Amino acid sequence: MTTAKLKRTVDRLTPAQRAFVASYLRHLARVDDPQHQAKLGERMRRMDAGRKVSLAQARRLHQALAAEGL
Repeated sequence: MTTAKLKRTVDRLTPAQRAFVASYLRHLARVDDPQHQAKLGERMRRMDAGRKVSLAQARRLHQALAAEGL
């Protein structure tokens, strides 16, 4: 598929579909980024070492962030 055809296809998408495509493209960019992969590896090592949060803690954090509009 050519770039022009991709552009025409995206132009016809709904705003929700465009948001999904944008998120997917960001995901693909991160998958190929060695720095991002290193950060994920470090996070996994910390979790494996016991640095985790409970479901209740995650919910409280989510509620706090939502209250701030994030």
